[in-house]
Amino acid sequence: MSRSTAISRTYLRIIPWALILLAAGAAAFFAWNAPKTGTAPSPRASGPNAPRVGADIPKIDVHVHVAPRLAERAVRLLGENGIEVAVNASGGAPGQGLELSQEVAAQTNGRLLFFCNMSFARVEDPEWPTYVAETLETCKQSGARGLKIYKALGLGIRLSDGSLLAVDDPRLDVVFDTCANLSLPVLIHSGDPVAFFRPDDAQNERHAELAAHPDWSFAGEYAPGRPWPTWEQVFSQFERRVTRHPRTTFLGAHFGNAAEEPSKVAAMLERSPNYYIDTAARLPEFGRHPAAEMREFFVKWQDRILFGSDTAVTPDGLTMGSRGDEHDPPARLPEFFLAHWRYFETDEARLPSPTPIQGNWTIDGIGLPRVVLEKVYYRNAVRVLGVTLPAAE
Repeated sequence: MSRSTAISRTYLRIIPWALILLAAGAAAFFAWNAPKTGTAPSPRASGPNAPRVGADIPKIDVHVHVAPRLAERAVRLLGENGIEVAVNASGGAPGQGLELSQEVAAQTNGRLLFFCNMSFARVEDPEWPTYVAETLETCKQSGARGLKIYKALGLGIRLSDGSLLAVDDPRLDVVFDTCANLSLPVLIHSGDPVAFFRPDDAQNERHAELAAHPDWSFAGEYAPGRPWPTWEQVFSQFERRVTRHPRTTFLGAHFGNAAEEPSKVAAMLERSPNYYIDTAARLPEFGRHPAAEMREFFVKWQDRILFGSDTAVTPDGLTMGSRGDEHDPPARLPEFFLAHWRYFETDEARLPSPTPIQGNWTIDGIGLPRVVLEKVYYRNAVRVLGVTLPAAE
């Protein structure tokens, strides 16, 4: 299997979900949410408008990966965990799955929407501009919520000279300018966790994850004499790309591709009003920062943050953000999603990470005001991606 193929497989990271508050989980739920000794009680524990944790605010997950033929199962699992609408980042390209994703959106009454995808490996084709125009027009007409760009751009697609296609390669400008003209948002994943670019040894904080998936490492060389770019280089390419297209709506995947450095994310949000971020698969990273700082971040940028989980439902199994050698069991879905709600909605300290393999440390809740929660959970997705919540049944 080629390195590019191995990399592209990481895009379809597998989505989990299941039964949140069933009979067997009711008692555990209340125990789970009881104030911990030495910590402040949940801000949702009192007050005339206080909801139960994760229970009474609609939620749209803007970043999942679903094999279209498993849509019914995915919608059921997500719904059982409070997700009313999800957007499939693996929607496919015209003639390569996009049509099936369009059918799924209709069959699920808009509960599983989709982004479209395209091949950046065709950038050296003389017909590249035509391909871009036709592909994105078809995406728009299909009802895609936007274009999803995988991390292969910058870390996988090789040009004829053997070099990697950079995120800010000028030949790609036509893609982002066309998206602007079509009002098609761009969900873009550039780079990966910083630890993936460091040597994989016992000191690497993501050693367990890299040991299970050695092909996720970007340390060393991708070909003889050709070193991988550094994390800083890829992120700089990404910054230049966003800055270059002020008319294009960008959604930076995985907490703006820089969960380890919220200050970098804030600087981009400050500089580019067309820039938004999602929270997918990075709660352990941004959650390890001081709660007061992250609460201030979310409050300040409350109109620019969209909830995402990066859960995946594929024929191989489920994945909740990331996984080890084995896929995740459906029974862990309630715990996974509840960890997110507890982080966003309570000020509990030392919460367990929803994805221990991404760093087995605890996180402290940030207790966001309800108005902020509503924006992050669903209002921003409605406004930015044009998602519609399903009518009450």
